[in-house]
Amino acid sequence: MPMPQPPTAAPAAAWRMPRWYLSDMPAGFVFRPRGAVLVPQYLAPRALLGRVPDNAVQDAVVDVADVGAVRPEALPFPRCNRRPHGLVWGYFFTRRHAPAPAPAPATGGSANGNGRAAEAAAGFWAPYDQLEKEYALEGGGVVAFRRRFAYYETEADGGGRLTPWRAKEYRLNAGAFRGVAFHPGAEDLVIWKVYNKVDLPEEPEAEDTSSDDDDDDDDDDDDDDDDDDDDSPNGSKKRNNMVGNAVAASAASAA
Repeated sequence: MPMPQPPTAAPAAAWRMPRWYLSDMPAGFVFRPRGAVLVPQYLAPRALLGRVPDNAVQDAVVDVADVGAVRPEALPFPRCNRRPHGLVWGYFFTRRHAPAPAPAPATGGSANGNGRAAEAAAGFWAPYDQLEKEYALEGGGVVAFRRRFAYYETEADGGGRLTPWRAKEYRLNAGAFRGVAFHPGAEDLVIWKVYNKVDLPEEPEAEDTSSDDDDDDDDDDDDDDDDDDDDSPNGSKKRNNMVGNAVAASAASAA
């Protein structure tokens, strides 16, 4: 007769970090991450692994099939990203539009229809940076880019009138991920930050990328403290390297 065995304890469930959602955040919570956070914590894991990490705010970057096909005011901005006087901002996973040159400015704060990057009903997004900002690895390899856009309402003559709406597009440098499989359908995934300026719109100025300063925050965008706003070349370069190294970690997981 076999000897009775003592009951075995059920295996302890593995501890799992609780997931965070904007809808669960207390009043006063603001989600306004820097580009140094958006690229490694949201864009790279989603594009390479198909999901954001458990320690990221799960619904902070919303899926929108085509941001350019929707007027900006119709986008699903989170309630916590709305402020008095109409100030609003939001972050969206969307598909990248083919790059296009910035529209040539005309008189009266308008732009012609050439160089439209993304068309929406009765309006279009157009880039106003001649060069994209780069996020680099410590060794110098560029892993991601950021470009800024302005929204124009289409006029009868085919031109465009500048509106208070602005956007930043964050995209990975596909050439830096040779040999790494992107998640299915995520090869052209980008993050767009869409926001507005509540003051009277002015013609946007192209960013000076000739210096090493990592002024990833728009000097002319008074709502925007989300990016690497630092006048110190050394400090900003270090942040860029941190972004690149964190992206490289996601790529290693996907390989």
